[in-house]
Amino acid sequence: MTERGLRLTFKGTSSQVQDALLIGELAQRAGLATSAIRYYESIGLLPEPYRVSGQRRYGDDTLARLEFIAAAQRAGFTLREIVELGEDFDVRGLAQRKLPEVKAELRLARERKRWLEAASECECGSPEECTLFDGESALQVVQVDGCRRA
Repeated sequence: MTERGLRLTFKGTSSQVQDALLIGELAQRAGLATSAIRYYESIGLLPEPYRVSGQRRYGDDTLARLEFIAAAQRAGFTLREIVELGEDFDVRGLAQRKLPEVKAELRLARERKRWLEAASECECGSPEECTLFDGESALQVVQVDGCRRA
């Protein structure tokens, strides 16, 4: 392990070297841009690749690592958190820290949904007659009983 993450040391036969993926092939298989792969390397999410005549070469372990990164991103982890997770696989601790953030996002999403449901039935002619645009209260919709001012 290095400061930037795991380091790949390739020890294989010449046929394994030939089977290694070029960056474009890896990107295609992972559904990413090559620039994303280079960026992941620069921040330590991916190990430095070995090179043949200056060309990056990747093994199946790098593809597996990209699958791990994609799964962690779908779970809502940031790239910084994924680097942390890769260094010290404390998924429980990271999840416990992340859960309150996700719960807050869910609360906000429910509030937005209620606001949008009320707005979808709004027949007000201007912001002045509509209570959905009352500054702070518009951002913290807890209960919506229509939108027209009395």
